[in-house]
Amino acid sequence: MDQILRNLSNYVISVMLFIIGLLFFIKYVGAGDIETQPLAMLVSSLVLIVVGVLVSPYVMDRLEPKVYRGLLAAGTLATLFLAYSVYDSIDDEIGFQRAKLRFEEVTIQRLTDIRDAEKAYFEVHGAYTNDFDTLFAFIVAAEMPVKFSIGSFHDTLPEPMSYEEGYVLKRSGVSGKAAEMGLEEEELLDLIKRDSSPYKVRDTLYTSYFAENFTPEKREAKRLPILSMDSLTFSPSSSERFLIDTTYIEGGGGLRQSALVVIDPTPFGRDKVKKDTLRFGSLTEAHVDGNWRQ
Repeated sequence: MDQILRNLSNYVISVMLFIIGLLFFIKYVGAGDIETQPLAMLVSSLVLIVVGVLVSPYVMDRLEPKVYRGLLAAGTLATLFLAYSVYDSIDDEIGFQRAKLRFEEVTIQRLTDIRDAEKAYFEVHGAYTNDFDTLFAFIVAAEMPVKFSIGSFHDTLPEPMSYEEGYVLKRSGVSGKAAEMGLEEEELLDLIKRDSSPYKVRDTLYTSYFAENFTPEKREAKRLPILSMDSLTFSPSSSERFLIDTTYIEGGGGLRQSALVVIDPTPFGRDKVKKDTLRFGSLTEAHVDGNWRQ
């Protein structure tokens, strides 16, 4: 009995290597699309199976020295190839993940900029647009209302009385009023800013979305990358234009609400592998949330 156990123990390593190699091979073959599986996995499984057979006492006792040395040399070369394949696959994966992160960062920033511009368009026009050219025209046009206010009202001259007495000026009327008072325009504005004059300035001016958000100075102040209008609506991984669509959905109280979706049609990734499609908005729900970490 002891002799049988000793004989079996001599095969433990051989059997373990063979089984491990066989399991790797089964996993490789059964993974579905073999083309997407790493070559190193196939090589390693075959090497383990072959080595498991060669190191068994039954085979080693029957091999001639020359044959054994040849197989040993072949095993050494296969091991070196396997080590290189593993290193190359790891290095390739690291490079892929870095590139994926770069492309996703650019894509998310472009989608975010488009979303913010669409939200501003919605505030002015009451609905989203499904045409990038229309959105661009809005971005550069002076359509965004901006409240212009200089000077503050107080108890001795409250707002209603100030309007009645003619002390509330439009921005365009400051120059004429300053001339009447024998002052330069900037002098009167300075007095109003310091509340040293009964006059106040209340007006609604119009500016462009680009001037308020997309100029290099505004982007730097917000610690955002400089924006290129030429590439804003294109996927960085393929230079294909983002897909954009709008519709109307039923909202609360039976009111129809404008809905918007923008999608990257060609997300970055490996061929024949499911990719993470970045998008924001929905055509079935009234939101413009992105499917990335907000």
